[in-house]
Amino acid sequence: MTSRTLWYAAVFPGLAAAALYRCARQAQRYTAFVSIEAPDALLLEIQGSLRLFGTLERLQACIDAGWEELGVMAHGASAPSTLAALWLARAGERARIEHPAALAGRLAGLPIGCTAWDADRLQTLRSFGVAHIGELLRLPRAGIARRLGPAALLDLDIALAKAPAPRRAFVPRERFRERCDFETEIDAAAALEQALAAPLERCARFLRERRAGVQALALTLRHRAAPPTRLRAGLASITGEHRRLRDVLAQRLLRLELAAPVRALELLSAPLQALPADSLGLFGGFGDQGAGEGAAQLVERLRARLGERAVYGVSSIAEHRPERAWRRVQELRLCRTAASAPASAPGTDDALLQRPVWLLAEPVPWSARASPAPPREGWVLEQGPERIESGWWDGEGVARDYYVARRAHGARLWVFQERRSRRWYLHGVFA
Repeated sequence: MTSRTLWYAAVFPGLAAAALYRCARQAQRYTAFVSIEAPDALLLEIQGSLRLFGTLERLQACIDAGWEELGVMAHGASAPSTLAALWLARAGERARIEHPAALAGRLAGLPIGCTAWDADRLQTLRSFGVAHIGELLRLPRAGIARRLGPAALLDLDIALAKAPAPRRAFVPRERFRERCDFETEIDAAAALEQALAAPLERCARFLRERRAGVQALALTLRHRAAPPTRLRAGLASITGEHRRLRDVLAQRLLRLELAAPVRALELLSAPLQALPADSLGLFGGFGDQGAGEGAAQLVERLRARLGERAVYGVSSIAEHRPERAWRRVQELRLCRTAASAPASAPGTDDALLQRPVWLLAEPVPWSARASPAPPREGWVLEQGPERIESGWWDGEGVARDYYVARRAHGARLWVFQERRSRRWYLHGVFA
């Protein structure tokens, strides 16, 4: 990236990050090097593309037509410097500058706001009566560095192609995508499963070659006279194993009632993700080997049959009130063996920190008695009290003394006495 490199900058006012990502993918039609300039701009290195398109005017016209294809509005400019192209585009100047010697003259009339410097720095310049880049360039360099910092001086040198400006290349997240058109329409789910066998095998090979996995697959079934049927199959953990990919889609197809015969299908993977370190076996094993695999497949089958929202994980939240100390999450962390759970440190007493497996959605009255003694006959307060007093700042404060109550036959409950009313409540059941 020398001063002779030609750059094209595109600014998309108010464009969302996801749409900017799509624009970056579009820009890779014209050059191999694209850089995202947050929050709303792209930089394209186009020096090598000139040989293919012939002239800078023709190349820039093709790039601008690409933005119209996507339905987005962009301000584009070309210059032999990253910041010069970016500043021109921000100012709405549709410039095409090929020689560094012309940069100072073309940048002179641009407002200083196109630099996107912070408000304090711009206010300092305006207080000096500096409103345009040309006025800034006429100031002594030592004074600029002293008042605005060396970073501003470096930006000016980059804009005038006197200093290099390396950029991070945009690398799109890969996906597997394949479409199959059938000679004869398919009207049975079992036949669809057979038709999916080859694309799924190629998907697994695609993932294996990249040492990557996915956590979801999308299947689109196209009909002749009906809207497409779209299926999404989520996986409990990142995997690239063919058997698990096949199994999760087979479970979805098992419950599918076709609205019309299928003439084509398209298989699309979620973005590729790095596999966990323990997914690669010593003797060529690929995928989740061991006890965790069975648990993952069970979760995937349940989700395929019951729906993805019906099977979920639980994540803890830093909150003392038990009913607010957790939330549902779609991602499940599956343990391989029970032995992998961390053991308590010797000599520690964590009895008062126990929580039941079954926590009721809301505490229910255990008895109307206001007494520190167990409110029901045959129950003994085995552990406690554990005092929880929290939430005063949001108007839903609690003040409770929690106990583990045990009956003679071994049943154990998690109960508490509300400190203000002295009433007892049941909040959980131990397994």
